Amino acid sequence: MTTVGSGSSLVKRCVHEAVFEAASAMERCVDTARQGLEESERRSTVIARRMALGDARIALDKRAPTLRTEFPTQVEHAVSEALRESREEAKQPQRPHAKITEDSLSLLADAEVTQFVEASRLQQGVLPMVEHVLSRLDTLISSAMGLPVVRPDLNPFRPDVLCRALLQAIDRQPEDPELRSLWVKHMTRTFGHELNRLYKLLADHLEAEGVQEARYRLKLTAVGGGGGGGGGAARGKGKGAGGAGGSGAGGPGGGGSGGAGSGYGGPGGPGGPGGGGPGGGGGFGGGAGGGSGGPGGGDGSGSGGGRDGAGSSQRRRPFPHMSRLARAKTAVSHDVVHDFLYQPQWIAEHDEPLPEGYYEAVQKETAALYRQPREEAFDESGWARWQDAHRAISPVDRPPRDVDVQAPLPERDWGAHASAQNRARTLMALKAKARKVSEVLGLDAVRTLVSQVAGDRRVLAPVREAFVALEPALMRMALADPRFFGSDEHPARRLVESVAQRSFKFNDEFSEEFESFMAPVRATVRELSDQNEVAERDFSERLQALQTQWKAQDDEDAVQHQRGLQSIHFAQERQALADKIAWEFSLRSDLPGVPGVVVDFLFQDWSLVIAHAQLTDKRGQLDPGGYLAVVTDLLWSVKRDAALKQPARLFEVVPSLLQTLRRGLDMLGKDPEESEPFFTALMRYHDPVLRLRRRRSAIDAEASGFTPLDAGDSSLLPPTEPVPIEVPKPKAAEQPWLGRHELTVAGFEEALADADTTMGAPLVDAEEAADAEEPAEASVTLPPGETAMRAFAPTEPVTVRAAPPASEGAALGGTPAAGTEPAAAAAEPAPVFQPGAAAENPEAADEDEALARRRAELARLRQGDWVDLLSHGKWRRAQLLWTSDNGALFMFVSRGGQPHTMTRRTCEKLMKLRQLRIVDAGAVVDKAMRQVADQAAVAREARRNGQLDEQDEADVHDHDHDHA
Repeated sequence: MTTVGSGSSLVKRCVHEAVFEAASAMERCVDTARQGLEESERRSTVIARRMALGDARIALDKRAPTLRTEFPTQVEHAVSEALRESREEAKQPQRPHAKITEDSLSLLADAEVTQFVEASRLQQGVLPMVEHVLSRLDTLISSAMGLPVVRPDLNPFRPDVLCRALLQAIDRQPEDPELRSLWVKHMTRTFGHELNRLYKLLADHLEAEGVQEARYRLKLTAVGGGGGGGGGAARGKGKGAGGAGGSGAGGPGGGGSGGAGSGYGGPGGPGGPGGGGPGGGGGFGGGAGGGSGGPGGGDGSGSGGGRDGAGSSQRRRPFPHMSRLARAKTAVSHDVVHDFLYQPQWIAEHDEPLPEGYYEAVQKETAALYRQPREEAFDESGWARWQDAHRAISPVDRPPRDVDVQAPLPERDWGAHASAQNRARTLMALKAKARKVSEVLGLDAVRTLVSQVAGDRRVLAPVREAFVALEPALMRMALADPRFFGSDEHPARRLVESVAQRSFKFNDEFSEEFESFMAPVRATVRELSDQNEVAERDFSERLQALQTQWKAQDDEDAVQHQRGLQSIHFAQERQALADKIAWEFSLRSDLPGVPGVVVDFLFQDWSLVIAHAQLTDKRGQLDPGGYLAVVTDLLWSVKRDAALKQPARLFEVVPSLLQTLRRGLDMLGKDPEESEPFFTALMRYHDPVLRLRRRRSAIDAEASGFTPLDAGDSSLLPPTEPVPIEVPKPKAAEQPWLGRHELTVAGFEEALADADTTMGAPLVDAEEAADAEEPAEASVTLPPGETAMRAFAPTEPVTVRAAPPASEGAALGGTPAAGTEPAAAAAEPAPVFQPGAAAENPEAADEDEALARRRAELARLRQGDWVDLLSHGKWRRAQLLWTSDNGALFMFVSRGGQPHTMTRRTCEKLMKLRQLRIVDAGAVVDKAMRQVADQAAVAREARRNGQLDEQDEADVHDHDHDHA
């Protein structure tokens, strides 16, 4: 039975990547579908068809934000469900998919048939575009899931799974099925390209993590020949005579293989006449494995590997002699450990009882171990001197301590298990109890992996000491379950990984918080290592107890940061609704002729006011606060010609209009000084008409309020200002707007204080400098009425497409005109490198390259990743809790639930100053396993080149352990 490791950190990381990429993939699919629908509508000559395409395009524009939010959720659900099904399917042999017949389709409802047809059509359009990279991903993901062979049907990212997620996201939209079908049709090609891009990303990630491709299982047809064997397994149906100790000759025919000897003695026999095959032999007994090829044949394949007639192309991995298996210092090659842990079929194919010679070697090794002089105790005075010398160094600059499995640990922390001699004696006692080769390999695998983990300098030294002290308990577990380290779901491995991952919460081993974390860990390690026998339940119970304590601490911290997270989420929801309201404003018939400053206010500030009122309304009002109704009066009041025709109405409207505008901005949380430039500009439009109205107050006709003012009086008005030729369209905000209170709760205020105190003068990166040099574009600076908080959070420096009129620009302090597009924080392209320019200015080229690296590092950040952040002069270990969909905002949380929210550009500036450093907190056990795999690959390559034999590899292995 094969167990699918769907809980593997590599698989989980792939799931996170797929979910993370889903939103942007959907956005590109929607953009392409919108263009395709528009083009099809333009070309269509059938009126009904053209109307349907137009309706589909309008509906798609309306549902685009919802699709962008819904698709990642559906991807996560579909992939998780596929992983769950994979765990069940992996227990059964691979079966061909059942064919859909007309009888089975007749049992489905019409809607189900339509859905099936759409899914089939979508998959048919996608598969040709992903076929090549999909086969590569199948082999890698099968290996990452712990499958011995490639199972494309168990790939949780296979096209039918993601196509189903897309269709489910679309089907959830309340539109006609015909319109949704048109969406799918025009998305198919782009969706195929997005899948191809995702598959390549996942495959590259798995290869970078050291995952090796799984094998395809081939079914071979038996063709004559046979082998016999005394102690080994005979293959084929030929005749063969077995000799003592596993010798045998292959029978005549197609060339058989001698059986692999399972004893401690003789060589394999020769291959039979005919096709010629090498004899088997060898095995763990230490006998010779070199039978010769039979007459008349060429090279064959077998377990032993022929020397005269043929060299085996598939010989067994080199296993050490029994005397080396019996050593206290592990002498098993990484090659063997890797195959033992990674291949689920290893025990069934290779395991065998241990010979008597092994136990004799164990006794000799144990006796020699007890004859050794007592080791020196842990150097407490040296440790105290090290503490005094390094305590004052900042945690991020402090050199990590080395931890060696062959060296003693502090006895006050780890008791009897602090002694390296005691741990070695425990190992030899367990090796004496072993009955099979797999049990011995399990013990050596534990020591190998513990040695790798102890050398992982990403983990604080006291935590690595805990893993070394836990070694006796892990070895007792290996005696009962030799391959437990190969299962990422085993409680013992989960305990090691969970403690390591939790330790990434701390960056200073001298801090009180870290000591409070280590105290229960030490108690757990000593309890487990003191037991004479351990089982899965023991590790599971201890892990659950630790996780309960950690959860209680996290719940306390969550109370603090949850307020900030809720504030950010509400601001994001409010901004999304405001963008929608602004788009609806752009479609109003009374918008043409409105000055740009008012249009900007309507699109940016007032849409936020209306969105805030609607989201916070508890009574279900259609227009809470009357903020939507006042828009009509606002637009009318700033049109001079219309106001001159009805001056009395302007007198009546202006007071209540201004009162409603100020009330709405106060409700939103806008500082009065932030809004004052707008009201100053608004007064410029109202005041001249009001002054003319007062001059005409003596005219009798004025009583009606509908008599126009004389045209001659309009000469007293200032000249009209130009209005936009075309109705401007609003641009979606790159990041949500937050009020002062929301900024404080979300941790913006602290990040701003750090930026002000540590950065000095504002930093200008290469891209900003390039923008400043453009003659046709003007960089907007901080207006006099703006506060530093306002400038920092919602509006970073933007680029205006055309300079605003002088009067409006002076009144608004440089507020961008309507329709301008802010610089896309997340979508900014990486600098384009030009060899000539780099040669002329190498410093600028280096800065561009450094900026590109920083942006790439930020783009790889995912929720749960750790960073070291310099805050108020102290280095804090903070975890990424949230990031906006477009990567423009980041919220980190440090000790005590303290939030730190900042823009992408602020992160880049802090990274440039080395005050924000991304922490490598990848899975510790997985890294140890990869190191074993890498060293095994190096050994295989050396053997292939004839540079290393089994003895040399064992010696190198010993050397690696001595210098871990």
